[in-house]
Amino acid sequence: MLTWFIIGLLFLGVELLTFGLISIWFAFGAFLTMPFYSFSLQYQFYIFVFISLISLILIRKIALKYFKTNSKELNRITKKEVTIDYIELKGTQRIYTVYLDSKTWQAISSEIFEIGDHAIVEKIIGNKLVLIKKL
Repeated sequence: MLTWFIIGLLFLGVELLTFGLISIWFAFGAFLTMPFYSFSLQYQFYIFVFISLISLILIRKIALKYFKTNSKELNRITKKEVTIDYIELKGTQRIYTVYLDSKTWQAISSEIFEIGDHAIVEKIIGNKLVLIKKL
């Protein structure tokens, strides 16, 4: 039982770090497998996989419905001006941190910016803003 709880916490941790509905269904699967600790490990694994798949299907439908209804709200962010607050290098890609609508966002761009530069939000891809130079 403790094993499934720890596995669930690990998947929740991954979800909190990624913000992309990557592993939340595995966390549900692990937590809902806990009551079946008296079953053999093989049956526990089957229960985990089954619950995770059902969670994936249900959460994905709800998430898609939610994001489709809020897409107009996110589209209002495009064409807004932001200031580069922080730059992080991940490999060869520069990840910019900007502040917009009372939220801190990560941003990417094919252009190079420095801290303090002003940019325009071109579009949103996933949970990142795509920036272009301000003309």
